[in-house]
Amino acid sequence: MAIIFYKKESETKAFVASILYNTTGFDPQDLAECLEVGEIPEPEAQQGKLHNLYVNPKTKELWYEYTDRPLTAEEKMEKMEAQLKITQDALDALLLG
Repeated sequence: MAIIFYKKESETKAFVASILYNTTGFDPQDLAECLEVGEIPEPEAQQGKLHNLYVNPKTKELWYEYTDRPLTAEEKMEKMEAQLKITQDALDALLLG
């Protein structure tokens, strides 16, 4: 069990601001914008994306929304290498039949 603290955006959507895993001695009814939930889902690893956890305060459904972020230097290099390989393979196919 975990307790999530959230910032309400609408009646059915709230941004999860923090998560409390050690809930010993804590009553979620002590604070207005928190809920006790079961398991926190793991986000999908997506290159070039940030993940933000959201909750439906009425149903306690949790989900992630993904937003773009700048690529790291390593990610940029990997992307350029992949594009170079595609270009090289296309040239080889044209030249070698």
